[in-house]
Amino acid sequence: MVAPLNGTACEVCKRPLAQTRGPAPVVAPDSAWVAVRCAFTCNSCRFLAPLDALDADGAVECAHCGLRQRFDVDQWKSALAFGHDVGDLAGPMPEGRNPHPVIWIGSENTHVETGISRTFEHETFGVLAVDATPGHPVCGRCREPLGISVPSPGTVHTLCARCGDRATHAISDAARALYPSLVAAVSEELRSDRPKARTTATAAGVVALSCPSCGAPLELREVGTVHTCRYCNTGCIVPHQSVLRAMHRTPEPSIFWLLFQGLSPGRTELLAPPPAAATVTSEAAKKALRMLKIGRAQPVGEAPGVYEAPERTGFNGLQWLVTLGLAGIALAIGLGVALLATGVMP
Repeated sequence: MVAPLNGTACEVCKRPLAQTRGPAPVVAPDSAWVAVRCAFTCNSCRFLAPLDALDADGAVECAHCGLRQRFDVDQWKSALAFGHDVGDLAGPMPEGRNPHPVIWIGSENTHVETGISRTFEHETFGVLAVDATPGHPVCGRCREPLGISVPSPGTVHTLCARCGDRATHAISDAARALYPSLVAAVSEELRSDRPKARTTATAAGVVALSCPSCGAPLELREVGTVHTCRYCNTGCIVPHQSVLRAMHRTPEPSIFWLLFQGLSPGRTELLAPPPAAATVTSEAAKKALRMLKIGRAQPVGEAPGVYEAPERTGFNGLQWLVTLGLAGIALAIGLGVALLATGVMP
């Protein structure tokens, strides 16, 4: 995961960052690895149950009560877009991973604090809760950054330089179809190079784990996903939540990684030009708009300009009295002026 510049301790293991910081391998400029933690709210016990891999089969199992229930996979679409945004736009650089050569988006980038003051971004989509941050896959045993190769979309080969562990991780075509920019995923539960342990649930809710090769019961002595049968020495995958339940520990989400390629929806939106302001080309429409603004936005007399007298239909008695009065005054003045001019007036 990203180690924030202003952080002091790892958010997951709580160790000082001085002991856990390390360089991540360089990836292609248009690609981004994102570390995620996912959980869903159980329909029965309301426990926030871990989801430790991207699964698109439409069903999930609660790690707390064991109930297998329907899951709307469309919730993954929004969650994956959110993860892509975080991986592409997170700091500490103001514009994220791939700044545009001309357009500056640093002032509008809401994910820039991830990598500076915080590790994860958190969001909820329906019953699905997601934490996301830039990162790089690490070995499940020694926590060293893995060497990565992607021979084809959906498939990842990993190699740990310290312990030599090789693995193949694969996601289904249905999972990739949820989000076109998703290339691959790395999760111990997505390993396709090892068989999966057999699980049998009893009436009491206890889950028994057995070797997929010889059928012997598996003894889980440590937290981890890959376990070896002590009878036939076969390595198999045991789901993370099953391990925690067998060891009587509270299930918590584990981190897995998603590889995205291309511009994220968030960056695309920030780079898009602002919508053009609506223009009025008709002169009549412009005049009507001006009159509307004058009549409604500003009282008559406050807005600059010349105004026409308001018209009032029908008989107006007051107006007639005023008109007759003014006419009488004008007639009297005219008559006086005429008499004065003829010498009749003294």
